[in-house]
Amino acid sequence: MGAKVYFIKGDRYARYKLDPDPGGVEYVKTIANNWGSMAARDFADGLYAALNDSTGHVYFYKADKYVRYDIGANNISDLAGEPPYPWPISNGWASFLVGTGFETHIDAALDVGDGTVWFFHDDQCLLASDPEGIVKGPDFISALLPSLASAGFGSGVDDAVRLPNGKAYLFKEEKYVRAEPTTLAVDSDYPLTTGDTWKGFPSTFSPSNFDAVWINPNHPS
Repeated sequence: MGAKVYFIKGDRYARYKLDPDPGGVEYVKTIANNWGSMAARDFADGLYAALNDSTGHVYFYKADKYVRYDIGANNISDLAGEPPYPWPISNGWASFLVGTGFETHIDAALDVGDGTVWFFHDDQCLLASDPEGIVKGPDFISALLPSLASAGFGSGVDDAVRLPNGKAYLFKEEKYVRAEPTTLAVDSDYPLTTGDTWKGFPSTFSPSNFDAVWINPNHPS
């Protein structure tokens, strides 16, 4: 078993092998031809964010809508007795975002690992959980997460993912930081240039300006 990270740009994704070290990009493929009914639901391009949960699902966000994707089944996972995805962000477990502005779009989301999630929207962020709702914020990134803002991420976050080492990785344009997930206190010596550390991206898929990033922590190798 080996963890795979998926970097999405437009209608394509790069699958990145983390283990064994050193890792690297294994291939670049199209979403439409490889991820179940994503194309049929109009989610094969133009994604805004991805959020892993603790049950083997990924939530993909596009504008003001989202779908729930079952990693093991490699397909969108509709809920029995409910309308099929996509749903408005204002529906479902994240309905607490209504009125915050976050229901119009989410730029990045991070599963902290303790039942809470960081959401990013332009230069703002909030911490929330289900069923409690909003725990902290919404407020400017610079106010709630000063360490992240000092690293150059105060104007926004493009993507975020928590890796098996327990650290959060946040991406913006061609840079990334490694941080403690709960407080998002950035580790020393960051930010770094993504392409200097994350190896093997082809010239046709540069390591910058990703639309979304997610992880399959138990991919059979």
